[in-house]
Amino acid sequence: MDIVQQIFELCVVPLLGILTAYIVKLVQKKINEIENGIDNKTAKKYIEMLNETIEQCVVATNQTYVWALKQQGKFDKDAQEEALKITRDAVMGILTEEAKEYLNEFYGDLAAYVIARIEATVNTESNVMEVLKK
Repeated sequence: MDIVQQIFELCVVPLLGILTAYIVKLVQKKINEIENGIDNKTAKKYIEMLNETIEQCVVATNQTYVWALKQQGKFDKDAQEEALKITRDAVMGILTEEAKEYLNEFYGDLAAYVIARIEATVNTESNVMEVLKK
């Protein structure tokens, strides 16, 4: 009986410790996978929301502000800056506070990203319009 108890103490007890450590690591790995999945879904949701909002606001600004000034030949540098401000304010006004907080964490500086993305969207739209005119 002593031999069985000694074998149990020497072999099985350490194996239980190793097995427990393995199970703890496995559970932690699964928790991290779930958290990353949630974070990726959240990031995707907010990034898509932001990009769609920017595109829609650029189109709206073009239709309500830029187009009329271009027709009058008055779309100068000051008007361009005003169009950027109008579009930026519209984007920031549409985003929820939760979205702003998340995106600010994600991008580091949401305001700078929004401006850069607006400018990129305007450039893309301008290039498309030039191609369509040809």
